[in-house]
Amino acid sequence: MVVAPYTLLDPINLPKLCALAFFAIISLSLIAPVIRNRFQLGGKAPFILVALFILQIILVLFFSGANFGGQFYGTFGRNTGALAYISLAILLLSSILISDIDFLKRFVFTTLSVGVVLVVYGNVQYFKLDPLPFTTAYTVNAPVGTLGNPDFQSAFMGLIAVTSLTMALNATFRIYVRLGVVLIGLTSLIVIYETLAKQGYFAFIAGIGVVLILWLFMNKRNILAASVAGLGIVAAALISLGLINSGPLASYLYKSSLAARGFYWRAAVKMLIDHPIFGVGMDGFVNWYRRSRPADFAQKGFFTYSNTAHNVVLDIGSSGGFLLLIIYCAIIALVIKSIVRVVKRSEGFDAYFSAIVGVWVAYQTQSFISINQLGLAIWGWVISGLIIGYEINTRDSESKRVLPVASKHSRRRTKVSTQPLSSATVMRVFGGVIVGALVAIPPYYANASFFSAIKVSDLKAIEAAAYLKPIDERRLLHVATILHQNKLDTQAIVVLRNAVIHNPDSFDFWQLWSTIPTATPSDLANAKAQMKRLDPFNPDFK
Repeated sequence: MVVAPYTLLDPINLPKLCALAFFAIISLSLIAPVIRNRFQLGGKAPFILVALFILQIILVLFFSGANFGGQFYGTFGRNTGALAYISLAILLLSSILISDIDFLKRFVFTTLSVGVVLVVYGNVQYFKLDPLPFTTAYTVNAPVGTLGNPDFQSAFMGLIAVTSLTMALNATFRIYVRLGVVLIGLTSLIVIYETLAKQGYFAFIAGIGVVLILWLFMNKRNILAASVAGLGIVAAALISLGLINSGPLASYLYKSSLAARGFYWRAAVKMLIDHPIFGVGMDGFVNWYRRSRPADFAQKGFFTYSNTAHNVVLDIGSSGGFLLLIIYCAIIALVIKSIVRVVKRSEGFDAYFSAIVGVWVAYQTQSFISINQLGLAIWGWVISGLIIGYEINTRDSESKRVLPVASKHSRRRTKVSTQPLSSATVMRVFGGVIVGALVAIPPYYANASFFSAIKVSDLKAIEAAAYLKPIDERRLLHVATILHQNKLDTQAIVVLRNAVIHNPDSFDFWQLWSTIPTATPSDLANAKAQMKRLDPFNPDFK
């Protein structure tokens, strides 16, 4: 939900990254002394996988050959670089440590609360009443919520619809509560319709379908559950074929944006094959897409480009190589294994566990055809940790725990025991706050300073803010463009010369340089040669 209108060039993704990193580091300060004890007690696999995941990211940072700063904070408008993935992995670990039935209840209620806010805000945007300066270039009046894109808003509403309609199956709720959560689910589906984006429908159908299967299995209707699961697998296969313009559903599901994804996916696979060990660098898709896209793109009339593969698995693989991809897939496999284990030992339908499983499946469905937007990614990673942790933390108590039944006694709230924080814990949290601020504040401050200088049209301040660290390629490109538009070509060339030292693989830098008529012939020739290097299949450069 974190956004920063009026203050940043990117009011959506950068503030989410800063908040994510800040709280992840604080979380790490809290869980650090516990990890070793938990590692010794059992459940080592998730801790080993997360450690390997973070280690591989660190190796990619140093050995992929891509710019370190760009990898660390990620591409402008995405910010899914090393810092984002390390932060998500830390929150996954934290979720494992604290997951139990009481926490799942609080988490589900928090999820529904966020959903209600974005349902209301989405309709405010749909009816042109949004007080904040959020606009979308995709669809007139399409709600974008606090996610910046109707596709992401649609996907998140799919997650909320799964959560709310699953909780309607909770027999411990009073009838008016169950009607309330059904209403939340229906209004979420209405917002999906308002976005005109299909992602939400895909996520909802997948998630609620899995909830139905879980309900059948947990109620020991195994044959029917297996039959429904089989039908679900067949349906998923047909939908997957339709998304790539094959099978009987192709005419209903396939559209131009999915055709574009085909080019992006093929490019990501080529990056992975060509750079199998360290990938092209964290969030490095943008610098390699033109070099990796199919050579026949021009003949097929496809000239657009992308800074992401529009598939989370391929994004991770192309960024960090086969090893990072394998570790990520192993984490997904561990989540699935945990789900199966919990279902096998269940004595009845667990609405809270089923709800988060449904949301996890909905997120994975969305991630197959979309971007790892941080506002969505945090749900996928935290819920992965909750599922794994729930299976580990309830191994001894699950057989003894009786699922709640509808009665007056069962509706009493569980008292949460509290105890004062130790001085050591307070010091660790204080240290986490300091380190988190040191990591999160610099990119926010630099971007805010640049945006402030642009608003007052102070050219000197704009140029100075462009070089604030950490260096952001978009700021350098922006200031060079402004200087060129104001016929200050000499200064623009100075900025571009520094920019290509920072990142020689940025096509945009060389393209702008090639349009400056006062540049020397050798500079113009070099700029065009670099554009040819970075976009070798483009017929314009032959």
